[in-house]
Amino acid sequence: MLIRGYKIIDIKISKQFVADQPFELGPYNCGEWENGGLPWWLILDKDIEMRTYDKRYITAVKMWFDVLLPKLVPYLRKNGGPVLMVQLENEYGSYYACDQNYTSWLSALIQSHFGKDIVQYTTDGPGDSYLKCGTIPGVYPTIDFGPSKIEEIDSYFAAQRRFANKGPLVNSEFYPGWIVLWGQTKQVIPPIMEFMESAIYMYKLGASFNYYMFAGGTNFGFWNGAEVAAPVITSYDFTAPISEAGDITPKYIAIRDWLETVSDWPNRPTDIPENNPKIGYGEVNLRRLTEISDHRAIAQFSRCIKSTYPKSFEDIHHPLGFVLYSTKLKIVGSNLTIPLIKDHGFTFLDGKLQEVFVNILGNYSKNWMIIKNAMIGSNLVILVENRGRQTYETINDFKGILSNVTLDGHILDDWVQCGITLKAIYRQLRRPGRNIFYRQLNRAKTIKNNEKNNPGVYVGTFKANPVVDTFFDPTGWGKGQVMINGFNIGRYWPSLGPQVTLYIPAPILRRNNIIILLELEYAGNCITNQCKINFIDHPVFNFTDNPYHVEQYMKKTIGNA
Repeated sequence: MLIRGYKIIDIKISKQFVADQPFELGPYNCGEWENGGLPWWLILDKDIEMRTYDKRYITAVKMWFDVLLPKLVPYLRKNGGPVLMVQLENEYGSYYACDQNYTSWLSALIQSHFGKDIVQYTTDGPGDSYLKCGTIPGVYPTIDFGPSKIEEIDSYFAAQRRFANKGPLVNSEFYPGWIVLWGQTKQVIPPIMEFMESAIYMYKLGASFNYYMFAGGTNFGFWNGAEVAAPVITSYDFTAPISEAGDITPKYIAIRDWLETVSDWPNRPTDIPENNPKIGYGEVNLRRLTEISDHRAIAQFSRCIKSTYPKSFEDIHHPLGFVLYSTKLKIVGSNLTIPLIKDHGFTFLDGKLQEVFVNILGNYSKNWMIIKNAMIGSNLVILVENRGRQTYETINDFKGILSNVTLDGHILDDWVQCGITLKAIYRQLRRPGRNIFYRQLNRAKTIKNNEKNNPGVYVGTFKANPVVDTFFDPTGWGKGQVMINGFNIGRYWPSLGPQVTLYIPAPILRRNNIIILLELEYAGNCITNQCKINFIDHPVFNFTDNPYHVEQYMKKTIGNA
């Protein structure tokens, strides 16, 4: 994105509001981003060691920084810009490698572009075990932590001081909230009073601190990252002072009220702006264009590759989203096993959903199932979803079917794998010069009662007047991906939660809109050949506080198969 100038524009805009700011260079940034922000193609070298002095890795980093860093030079503070200091890596002290050859090389590379007078800094957890491997000679060490008791804050800054005997105390990531994972049953948010007491105490100490996040965001498309146990939800609201939808929250007001009392604060707080309007556009009818299990139809929207044994997402250069694997059975059997699959594998036999392979989801995993009525010549289709590569700890997180597939112990061969692209579906429906979308939509076959909830590609249209922010509400549906006007909004998963609605910013909308759903489990609110989704004017999250929620969800999903 930086090559196209978007981040440069962000810096120009931010200079209007913030005189000086830190800039996180990376190359690893985390941010709960897919693969920690590192490009997927690095792991085409399957044994590459990312974030180390592996020649293949540092060669890629140098190529990137040799393009990126010259673009930032005009925005450095010494050149009249807003960039006060630059961060190397992110919480490197938490990474197993502890490769100081790499971090010293990275610091020297940045210095070669920015000069010796640029302030470089690191960010690590607030303890000696983190700072030991996170610090770099000649680079200022900072720490990160959220709302804490006074004695804890003192101990955190004491740890920083042991690695920097002079210079400012800095909490470079002060957390007003935290991330949420799919399947998470509760959210522990520090009380605003505790949040403010920590901020005020740090200020009295003369410490510097930077809110992370001050404004929430959205993991649009397939860009959410993952923890070991589960992927990060589409919302990156972070319970920040400014919400995902750009709204002022009580935290923002508390910060503003405090700053008004600080006599030597250089810029007086401005008036509180009004929140952007939100509208619920109501129910929208959708019709099924094709079923997911119809691999011939799906292939129209895909790039397909044949192979003897299944290939990974990376092997077929399809980094994100979904790959449809299919084969014709040459034997009869019932025990279908895939020792290693990442991450979800929705399995169909002759068009009927069987069960779902799961690598890890909370405490649940599944690498075998009993399939019913398998015959020689039956079509076996497995739709595999990449739920997002891990952000921490950084691993070579390959996706897809990563082992042989066996039926009663016999290896299945002759596979076709098709990388599904939602953009390709949209282009097919909107092919220039021909009213393909409406013709395809009118041809959508009537849904029989026994298949009305089947997984598939669902399409519809709706009007937005006026065009303002809204929230997509798939209550009653299962799990899938939603695209509006060719823009991939992200993952929805109300059957698991806790996130139910997805934020839709006004710039994505038009007066007349096209919506596409790739539904993986079951469609909701279906009557005859139409199913319904909804647009409402507020976000919805459902935290269950049930420690067995994921396991119960998976049993229900299997029961629906």
